[in-house]
Amino acid sequence: MALFNDYIEVRRTPLVEDAYGHHRDWDTYTVVWSGLGAGVPYLRSHKAETPVRETTTNKATIYLPGNLQVDSSDQILFQAKLWTPEGEPWKWSLGARQYTMINVRGVTK
Repeated sequence: MALFNDYIEVRRTPLVEDAYGHHRDWDTYTVVWSGLGAGVPYLRSHKAETPVRETTTNKATIYLPGNLQVDSSDQILFQAKLWTPEGEPWKWSLGARQYTMINVRGVTK
């Protein structure tokens, strides 16, 4: 396992309603966890198959100490980029220590 030496933030914001429907107001996010964890970005990036979408998707796995509640609508700050969780966090214990593993993806243009 990698050392826990990457600064990571888990950000959350409420769902707000306006004239266009419901959306997340990321201008008013709350940091629900911050500290040192371990992030392992994958070497491969995936480009969109159609030329209309000029985006690249990157993936990583984030390891955090503790039993954290991470929601699929949260954003995770890692390596100065915002990442989105994919799937449910995986939680495990090693003796008395508890950890949370999160698969994340980031989309860049």
